[in-house]
Amino acid sequence: MKLRIALSLGVVALAMWALVQAPAPRSLAGYVPAGPILYLEARDFGALMRDWNGSAEKKLWLDSASYAVFSRSRLFERLAGAQAQYTAAAGLPADMPLVESVAGGDSALAIYDIGKLEFLYITRLPSARAMETLLWRTRGNYETRKAAGTDYFVRMDPESRRVAAFATTSDYLLVATREDLMPEALKLIAGAGGSAVASEEWFAAAARAAGARGDLRLVMNMPALVRSPHFRSYWVQRNVSEFRQYGAGIADVFRSPSEIREQRVLLRFSQAEPAAQGDALGRALRLAPEDAGLYRAWANPTPEAALELVMSRILAPQAQGGRASEAAPSTPVAATAGSEGDLETRIDEPPIEDTGGGFAPDELRKLIEGAKLEAMLEVGGTRTHADDVFVNVDSVVVLLGSADWNAEAMRGALSTATETGPLGRIAFETQGRVLAIANSVALLHRVMARIPKAPVKGEGDYAAGFSPARERANFAKMTRLIDYAAGGESREPRFFSENIASLGQTLSRFGSSSILVRDSGRAVTQTVVYRLGP
Repeated sequence: MKLRIALSLGVVALAMWALVQAPAPRSLAGYVPAGPILYLEARDFGALMRDWNGSAEKKLWLDSASYAVFSRSRLFERLAGAQAQYTAAAGLPADMPLVESVAGGDSALAIYDIGKLEFLYITRLPSARAMETLLWRTRGNYETRKAAGTDYFVRMDPESRRVAAFATTSDYLLVATREDLMPEALKLIAGAGGSAVASEEWFAAAARAAGARGDLRLVMNMPALVRSPHFRSYWVQRNVSEFRQYGAGIADVFRSPSEIREQRVLLRFSQAEPAAQGDALGRALRLAPEDAGLYRAWANPTPEAALELVMSRILAPQAQGGRASEAAPSTPVAATAGSEGDLETRIDEPPIEDTGGGFAPDELRKLIEGAKLEAMLEVGGTRTHADDVFVNVDSVVVLLGSADWNAEAMRGALSTATETGPLGRIAFETQGRVLAIANSVALLHRVMARIPKAPVKGEGDYAAGFSPARERANFAKMTRLIDYAAGGESREPRFFSENIASLGQTLSRFGSSSILVRDSGRAVTQTVVYRLGP
C-alpha cells in the first residue's frame, strides 16, 4: 500500500513538473507574417461573437435610423461589393454564418491593405471542429497546395481576382485573402523560418509599452496607416495629421459586467518634452459636480487655449452655419456652445486650437496671460426651460492661477467686454487662485461650492467625462429643433435628432465614460472607461 501511494505521488509530482516545464502557448503574433498595418487579437473570438449576436445592442442597431443611413452609404456599398466578390471567390456566402463557423478561441486578424481588404485570420480551433466548418466541406472546389508539409486550399474569382485561401494545422484554422500569406504563416507555425510581425520593431515596441493583454488587443503601425489613402479618407475623426508624430500604437480592451476599460499607448518616434506632473489636474477635477453632463480638465494650459475656451463657451458663443453635406460633419475640438458642433465636442483629445481673431477684450487677455495658469476646467450640461420645449446649454470655465486672482481687475475686464462685445448673460466668482466664469449662476455656485473638497487622485495632463444617460433626452429634444430649422422635411433620417439620437439609444446601456491622459514625452497613455448599466 505504501509503495502504491509513493508511486502515485511520484506520478503526480512528475506530471506537475512536466506541466511547469511545458512552454506557455505562443502569441499568435509569432505566426503572422510581417508587414500588416493593423493587428487585432482576441482572447476568445467565439465568445465575443456569441455575446454580440445575443445582445440587445445588435437588435437595436440593426433597427436604428443610424444603421438605415449607413446601409445606404457609399462605404457600405463598397463593402457589400467586396463581400459579393469574396463570396464568388470562396464558393460559399461570405456572411455571418461563415464567420460564426470559423470563430474559435484565441484569434488574430492581420490587415495588410485596407483598400484591397487583404488579411490573414488565425484562430485556435480543434481539428475535429475545423473539419465541420463550411470551408472544410467545400475544399473539393479549391486547388490544393502544400507549404511546410501542410496542405492548404486556394480559390480565385476570375472576374474580380479576389482570392480565398484556408488551411488547418495543429489545431489552428487559417483564412487569407492573399495567397502568399498562407505558406508564410504555415512555415511560422511549423517553425520552418520566416519573418513574423512579432519581430517587427513597431510591434515589439508597442507590446513592451503595454501592460497585460486585454480581451481584445489592437496594435497599429502608425506610419503605414498615415500613408494609406483609404485610412485618410474614411477615418471619421479627421485628425490623421496628428498621427504623424507616432511610430506605433496599441490599445487593450478589458470587459466586465459593470464596465469596459480601454488602455491605449501611443509611442512617438523621438522623445518629446514631458509635461510637468503634479496635482494641478486633480485640483481642477474636484470642482466638477458628480452629475455633470460634461467635464474637461487640462493641466498647464496655454493662455491662448484658456482665452479661446472662455470666449467660445461663455463670452462670445456664435452659431456656426455650414453647407448641407451627405457626410458626417468633422468634429471641432472647441465647438461653439449651444450650436450643433457643441453636441459633438470630443472628450478624447486635449488640444484646444485658437481660432485666431474674433472678439477678445485686451484687459481679459492680459489678466489670463499674467495668471501663469496651472489648470483649466470646463463643466457643461443641458437643462430644459419651464416650457419644456427649449433646451439651454449651461457652461462654466474655471481657471486655476499660480496666485490669487484680482477680483476687481477681473470685474473691470468683464465690464469692458460687456460694453464692447456681443455678450449674453455672464457671471463670475473668484476665491483665491480659483476663477470661474459662467453663463449660469446656479451652475457657477455648484462648482465653487466644491472648492473645499480634496483634489482628485491621479496625475495626468488631461481628463474628461461625459454622461450620455443624463444628456440623451435633452440632446434629442434640442436637435429636433435644430434639424427642423436646418433642413425641414426629408426622406433621409435627420442627422442629429434621428441618426445620432438612434445611435445613442442603441448604446443606452452606457451610463457614462471618462478618459485620463498622461504624456511622458516618449509615450502618451490614455485610459478610457465606459460604465455600463443593467
